[in-house]
Amino acid sequence: MIYVFVDFEMNMIDSEYKKEKKICKSEIIEIGAVKLDEDYNEIDSFKSYVKPAYGTMASRIIKLTGITDDMVENAPSYAFAMGSFIEWCADADVIYAWSENDLRQLRKEARLKEYTHPGLESIISRWKDFQKEYAKLIGTSRRISLSDAVFYLGENFQGAEHDALWDARNTAEVFKLSKDEENFFRIMAPVIDVYKPKKNLTYSLSEAFGDIHLGE
Repeated sequence: MIYVFVDFEMNMIDSEYKKEKKICKSEIIEIGAVKLDEDYNEIDSFKSYVKPAYGTMASRIIKLTGITDDMVENAPSYAFAMGSFIEWCADADVIYAWSENDLRQLRKEARLKEYTHPGLESIISRWKDFQKEYAKLIGTSRRISLSDAVFYLGENFQGAEHDALWDARNTAEVFKLSKDEENFFRIMAPVIDVYKPKKNLTYSLSEAFGDIHLGE
């Protein structure tokens, strides 16, 4: 069993590209991924910057990710970087990302750029949202951030947040810890209790005050 954990960092398409933004609002500027074996040990990693086709780096994204125009100026094109990633994870049995945003981005950007690859639909068919699986484990429908999931397990976030490779690696670490069920649920018991649905406090007047007959 081979597991891949992937993360995309995205930059907003410049507002001048109105037609393109109707299809996809952002472009992938970094791909990061790690590969785990059947014992959940990391056996390989993938990292590539991607040159944007529709504008320069937004200041907000530079601040968030640390990725500058200089860093992506000579980066591979979307088609080349995505093709390399698809081929790298061809042997994966399942591909996980934290939240559904990455898969949504993959679909929309492929449509925008009319991107085709023989392995694209294959990786999409193996794609899963680990954020959703994690939420089910702790009994909530709320979206939990990756940094919170790491914190809840008493771990330190490895590397820098919003670095695609480190986000992928931290997702893999949460996954690995979740597979040690006894230890996972022992550590997570206080968190699970917080997220546990509270008893419905709505009750009728008769339940509150008994069988009172007004006017008697």
